[in-house]
Amino acid sequence: MAQVAPASVVSQILESDVDGDGLTLAQELKLGTKATEYNMSAQIAAACQQQYQAFPSRDSDFEL
Repeated sequence: MAQVAPASVVSQILESDVDGDGLTLAQELKLGTKATEYNMSAQIAAACQQQYQAFPSRDSDFEL
Protein backbone atom coordinates (compact mmCIF):
# COMPACT_ATOMS: atom_id res chain seq x y z
CA MET A 1 0.00 0.00 0.00
CA ALA A 2 2.88 2.37 0.77
CA GLN A 3 4.10 1.98 -2.79
CA VAL A 4 0.89 3.26 -4.40
CA ALA A 5 -0.59 5.63 -1.82
CA PRO A 6 0.86 8.96 -0.70
CA ALA A 7 2.68 8.89 2.64
CA SER A 8 0.10 11.20 4.22
CA VAL A 9 -2.71 8.77 3.36
CA VAL A 10 -0.79 5.76 4.69
CA SER A 11 0.01 7.67 7.87
CA GLN A 12 -3.63 8.65 8.33
CA ILE A 13 -4.74 5.02 7.93
CA LEU A 14 -2.10 3.69 10.34
CA GLU A 15 -3.04 6.29 12.96
CA SER A 16 -6.80 5.58 12.71
CA ASP A 17 -8.78 3.72 15.38
CA VAL A 18 -11.73 2.17 13.58
CA ASP A 19 -12.94 -0.03 16.44
CA GLY A 20 -12.67 2.66 19.13
CA ASP A 21 -10.58 0.70 21.63
CA GLY A 22 -7.87 3.33 21.91
CA LEU A 23 -5.27 1.51 19.81
CA THR A 24 -4.29 2.79 16.39
CA LEU A 25 -4.05 0.40 13.45
CA ALA A 26 -0.26 0.48 13.73
CA GLN A 27 -0.45 -0.55 17.40
CA GLU A 28 -3.01 -3.26 16.63
CA LEU A 29 -0.72 -4.70 13.96
CA LYS A 30 2.27 -4.58 16.30
CA LEU A 31 0.40 -6.31 19.13
CA GLY A 32 -1.45 -8.79 16.94
CA THR A 33 -4.90 -7.78 18.20
CA LYS A 34 -7.95 -7.58 15.96
CA ALA A 35 -8.10 -4.18 14.29
CA THR A 36 -11.80 -4.36 13.46
CA GLU A 37 -13.11 -5.58 16.83
CA TYR A 38 -13.18 -3.71 20.12
CA ASN A 39 -10.49 -5.06 22.46
CA MET A 40 -11.08 -4.78 26.20
CA SER A 41 -8.21 -3.44 28.31
CA ALA A 42 -7.51 -6.97 29.61
CA GLN A 43 -7.09 -8.22 26.04
CA ILE A 44 -4.74 -5.35 25.23
CA ALA A 45 -2.70 -5.98 28.38
CA ALA A 46 -2.44 -9.70 27.56
CA ALA A 47 -1.28 -8.90 24.02
CA CYS A 48 1.35 -6.50 25.39
CA GLN A 49 2.57 -9.08 27.88
CA GLN A 50 2.74 -11.76 25.20
CA GLN A 51 4.73 -9.45 22.92
CA TYR A 52 7.35 -8.76 25.58
CA GLN A 53 7.75 -12.45 26.41
CA ALA A 54 8.89 -13.05 22.85
CA PHE A 55 12.14 -11.22 23.56
CA PRO A 56 14.83 -12.92 25.65
CA SER A 57 15.61 -11.34 28.98
CA ARG A 58 18.85 -9.38 29.20
CA ASP A 59 19.83 -10.45 32.69
CA SER A 60 20.17 -14.16 32.11
CA ASP A 61 22.99 -15.81 34.04
CA PHE A 62 24.70 -18.61 32.17
CA GLU A 63 27.05 -20.93 33.93
CA LEU A 64 30.07 -22.12 32.01
